[in-house]
Amino acid sequence: MGTRIRLEMDSTDKILLKRSLNENGKGQRFFTNEVRRLSDPYVPKRTGVLKNTASATEKKIVYNTPYARRQYYEHKGKGKRGPHWTERMWADRGKEIVRSVAAFCGGKAK
Repeated sequence: MGTRIRLEMDSTDKILLKRSLNENGKGQRFFTNEVRRLSDPYVPKRTGVLKNTASATEKKIVYNTPYARRQYYEHKGKGKRGPHWTERMWADRGKEIVRSVAAFCGGKAK
C-alpha cells in the first residue's frame, strides 16, 4: 500500500493578503511610493513645480501640471534630469526597489 498525503493550502487571495500583495494592498502602495520617491532626482526641474506636484495612488503616479506629459516624452534633459524619468530610474535602481518591496512584504528578492 502507498502512503497518502493530504495537503491543504490557503487560497491564493489569502496568501497574497498575508504578504500585503493583494490588489491595492500595502505592498502595492509601498512599491508605488518607492518609485515616486526614487524617481524624484530624475524629474526635470527648472522651478520645481513639476516634481513637487507628484502624487501617488496605489497604481499610478500623477504629475499634476499641464506640461507634465510633454516633459516626460520630449524634455532634452541635463545630467540625470530628463525624459522618461521612471524608466531611467528603474534601469538604475530597479533591483533596489525589488529588494525593498520584498523586505516590506516579508520575503526575499532573488
